Amino acid sequence: MKLSDLTETSAVEKAIAEFDGIGRDAFLEKYGFGRAKNYFLQREEKLYDSKAIAGAAIGFQFPTAGPLTHGDFSGGEKTVSEKLTALGFEMIKLSESEWSGKGPSDLHRGDQISNADLCAVFRCGTSGGMRRSHATQSLVIVSDPTKGMYIDEWRDGVLHYTGMGLRGDQTLEGNQNLTLAESKTNGVSIHLFEVYEEGVYSYEGKVELAAKPYRAKQPDADGKIRNVWMFPVRRVGGGNLLPVPQEAIKRNADRQRKDAERLSNADLTARARLRSKPASSREARTVVHIRDEYVAEYARRRANGKCELCRQPAPFINRRDEPYLECHHVIWLARGGHDSIQNTVALCPNCHRKMHVLDRAEDRKKLQARAAIEIAV
Repeated sequence: MKLSDLTETSAVEKAIAEFDGIGRDAFLEKYGFGRAKNYFLQREEKLYDSKAIAGAAIGFQFPTAGPLTHGDFSGGEKTVSEKLTALGFEMIKLSESEWSGKGPSDLHRGDQISNADLCAVFRCGTSGGMRRSHATQSLVIVSDPTKGMYIDEWRDGVLHYTGMGLRGDQTLEGNQNLTLAESKTNGVSIHLFEVYEEGVYSYEGKVELAAKPYRAKQPDADGKIRNVWMFPVRRVGGGNLLPVPQEAIKRNADRQRKDAERLSNADLTARARLRSKPASSREARTVVHIRDEYVAEYARRRANGKCELCRQPAPFINRRDEPYLECHHVIWLARGGHDSIQNTVALCPNCHRKMHVLDRAEDRKKLQARAAIEIAV
């Protein structure tokens, strides 16, 4: 028999059912196949080793001839993938990487991987915020504020995670909400990934329910307020959460601001009234530039009590009886600017904020001219 002889969808269905029944490892061992690295048959949120499925399916279609083994045919896009696609099955290709062939136990907190790698590690589907894997007895939950789809919040080390369901009231029946709700007793391990940069999945580790799921109000994909299920989860074993990049938090805030600006007054009022609980909090990670205080003092003395942009006197006198001015780098340090007297000026708080918000070229030119002035020795 050859792969081209496979013509019955029902034979593939029987192979899939056996895979589900005895598990991946037993199925591969029975039919003499290794783990797939690139091409998988996908059904809902599960992935199947496509070459092994096709080989076993031949045996179901032709019982007297028996299944094909690994050496009987080649796998790949032009063979197995093309055949199973023609029979109506969904195929996906996962790029080969350092995570190929590895499992959840190979992951460590803080690892950042792609979506394809996540699927390869957990043997789960490629989309959705909740991905069940029978092969690894796990449920991957993804908190992704970059999409703006759900409102997940950290409070006191507990993530209040929104269940699945894009439109209308969410339910616990017939989806992975029930899997998560029963995770204390169903033997499924829960793994949390966070996305703060599109396409980058940061592994926070195993989590568990910290309290019973509860109902809350959130907008759905159409902006209509509906009931959702919230799942309070915390890290297994406790401990501090991994800090997130401060710039990622800012990006998310900018996205929310733009979304809010597009809403009508009525929709904005409905959305804003949902906020009645404590603010979400999370430790952030940022790069701190160590600035030279001698350079800063030089800029303040050169300013001589006046803002070097608006040229108005400092707005108040500080506790050291000095005019209050803030140091600013004309070319920001984050953009490669130098911490030098030629790049450092002293500004009133209003102009300092103006430079960070507007950063106008004409203002930079004016400040560079001021920074070139030398104080009297």
